[in-house]
Amino acid sequence: MSRSFPLLNIRIIAIGKDKNEWLVGGCAHYEKLLTRWCRLSWKILASPKKAASLSPLEIRRLEARLIEKELERGTVIALVDTGDKLDSIAFAQWLEKLPATSPGPMTFVIGGPYGLDEAILKRADRCLSLSPLTFSHQLVRLVLLEQLYRGLSILHGTDYHK
Repeated sequence: MSRSFPLLNIRIIAIGKDKNEWLVGGCAHYEKLLTRWCRLSWKILASPKKAASLSPLEIRRLEARLIEKELERGTVIALVDTGDKLDSIAFAQWLEKLPATSPGPMTFVIGGPYGLDEAILKRADRCLSLSPLTFSHQLVRLVLLEQLYRGLSILHGTDYHK
């Protein structure tokens, strides 16, 4: 049975342009499905210039400065492999409670190829892991959208999560 939920305001901040058409198409598919239950916006930040000459630590620090400039009020969720591991039901339940406990958008942050800097992890209200597996930072975008759709489908009582 479907219950009434507020339209969620979800923001995704990610480093680097989409490079693969199939990923862009997959993201567009889930974005369209998600419009039933949320307002979704993206902020894609350019990778640091001359990154090839920098260490991974230096790259993460530069990316963190870019990300910090984009953070607003609301809940910040850092996607990192060491974050909390939730199954789909627990993720849906967490999504359900979030609007009542936090004003403003839910902002998911996806780092670049070297992950997120410690400054962003400390700033985050929650760190989440999408899997114990490692995914490319590009693929994380698609996996996150699918999991958002799955979680919201659970909350709205659709048959997607079967």
